[in-house]
Amino acid sequence: MVRYFDRAVDLAPFLTGFPYVQWMPSLRTDKLFVLKTGERYELQMLDLAGDEAKSLARAVTVSDVDWSQRSLWRLHHHAESDTLWLHADARNDEHMNLWTLNLKTGALEQVTDHDYVYGFGLDDAESQIAYLPRAGVAPPYRTCLRVMDVAGKAAREVVCDTPALSFTWSVPRFSPDGREVYFAAQVDGDRNRTQLVAVDLTAARPAVRVVTDPKLTRTDAELLEGWLDADTALLLANDDGYRNLFSMSRKTGAMKQLTRFTEDLTSASITDIGVVGVHRSPLGASLAVIDPRSGKVLAARKLPGAADVLEGRGGRVLWTHEAPDQYFELNVQSVLADAQGPAFGRGWSVGLTPAVREAVVQCKAERVKIPTFDRDKATGKPRELHAFVLTPLHAPADPSHRLALIEAFYGGENRYSTFAHVMCAAGLTVVSPTVRGGDGFGKAFAALNDRDLGGDEIVDLFHVARWTERTLGLRPAQIGVFGGSHGGYATMRALTFPPGTKGHNEIYEFGFGLAHAGFSDIKSFHDQCNIPDWVVLESGDPSRPDDLARMKDRSPLTHVDRLAAPLLLTHGSNDWRVPVGESRAFYEKARALGKPVTLVEFAGQGHHIEGLARIAELYQARFDMLQKVAASPAAPASASAATGPARGAATQL
Repeated sequence: MVRYFDRAVDLAPFLTGFPYVQWMPSLRTDKLFVLKTGERYELQMLDLAGDEAKSLARAVTVSDVDWSQRSLWRLHHHAESDTLWLHADARNDEHMNLWTLNLKTGALEQVTDHDYVYGFGLDDAESQIAYLPRAGVAPPYRTCLRVMDVAGKAAREVVCDTPALSFTWSVPRFSPDGREVYFAAQVDGDRNRTQLVAVDLTAARPAVRVVTDPKLTRTDAELLEGWLDADTALLLANDDGYRNLFSMSRKTGAMKQLTRFTEDLTSASITDIGVVGVHRSPLGASLAVIDPRSGKVLAARKLPGAADVLEGRGGRVLWTHEAPDQYFELNVQSVLADAQGPAFGRGWSVGLTPAVREAVVQCKAERVKIPTFDRDKATGKPRELHAFVLTPLHAPADPSHRLALIEAFYGGENRYSTFAHVMCAAGLTVVSPTVRGGDGFGKAFAALNDRDLGGDEIVDLFHVARWTERTLGLRPAQIGVFGGSHGGYATMRALTFPPGTKGHNEIYEFGFGLAHAGFSDIKSFHDQCNIPDWVVLESGDPSRPDDLARMKDRSPLTHVDRLAAPLLLTHGSNDWRVPVGESRAFYEKARALGKPVTLVEFAGQGHHIEGLARIAELYQARFDMLQKVAASPAAPASASAATGPARGAATQL
């Protein structure tokens, strides 16, 4: 139970009413694996055999590991040995490696010991594993393709990357005969020049062959599991600006674009009657059956909210569905063809009970468009930002308790947000915009903040805040900004933004900020994090003097003196993606200057905070600060004005 003034918010329905996250199906073996949350996170297995509906109450726990204390990204069920191969870490620090979990004994064993493993995949015979281990804890890294024998776990190094073509995050896929492996690589480490590459494992001197066109900009190149025949594979890539379906000939290397959706094909799987996939934007989704030879849509079902295909095989598909005011639902459905053509058949779903749904849906969601400062070059019209406004079903009785929280980055998603509904349960409003650089509107929109981190994306937030003032009738002191990771950085940046940036002369005096796992110094973040290529894409190359100067100027740590509004920093102590030192550095400098800042650390936690007690601590820390803000609603002093005595606290949880 957490509190905001006289309103008590029971977190139990949100956290344990439907305590399942991270769905990992294996239709090959008729099993569904999922994490059940609670004080401990349990890895559970549900048998999917048969056509009858299944209950998660029948799922069994397969090990005694507490997965709230470590990261689990992906698994593969190896039926012959009754073993799970896991892509996981040991301490919630994202030092990812390969592990095995024996389903008979529950024994967990670490198989590889590398600095970082990007991804892994098995061949059709399930006798070989290809994986991509990275060496080095800071750039430049060295990554190699390695192939391991499943039975004996002996591995050999096949080929390594070069600065001109660096291996990156992907799931390696074998050819049907097991002689080749396909995965993703980047030209010159550029995320905008991602390629699908192939390696012949039987060659005397294996070499990397680029499959896709290296002249085109591309951020996605993902080979689907399974082949249409010995020569033809399918992949998802966004060569034309949106993620679409392509076919590839192994013999000739010829590529053919099959679909031309003007929204991303976010997920797809090969089934007996075609490719079942979802193409969607933040405006809605469509579940479709696609002819894998022609690209023709054979059947479609439009859906509000967001949907994704988790896996398809044979005559079944598993897909998920949710919306900003609709909690998650998992669907297991048959796909079939009859005289009328392909169709979605009968199935069953797993979701919330009506009582839990009533408890956890606390917001009314409205999709809006918010004008910003520039014109869309594609249309010539003034640019409008997509956003969801989530207002509480039960507004606070005292108008002075009203606050609005604006999401700094990763906003506008057409999904259920536990954070938003907990805020609504307390009587607060959440405005979730897709600022430039966000996902869901194609490659061009996502690239608008490339090399402009902390620039126009922040000015977008100012325009969203002014719209919120006008529309909701609030004062700046009642409007704050929040976010995690990139959004945590953007929160700090919005509260310390120098008005002369890029000649805009823009500023907004937010009333407060909530920054989780944000970085405060772009250069130090680049040097310590496990995603330096992302930093180069978004902010520039620190080896170039002009880029380094911009990185320093765009760092919140450089402009701590401008902080005027109360700011809560939260961070996991084991976070490697954004090291906790980024929050500590900002806190120490702000505290020394007498700025209103609080830091709460979570011992042993990584990029996300997990575990019921810790999540409750996180929410109460947020509500404690928000209550102080609402109780002192006077607008904050000018960002350039001097502040009073030091206020703040650092807490280790």
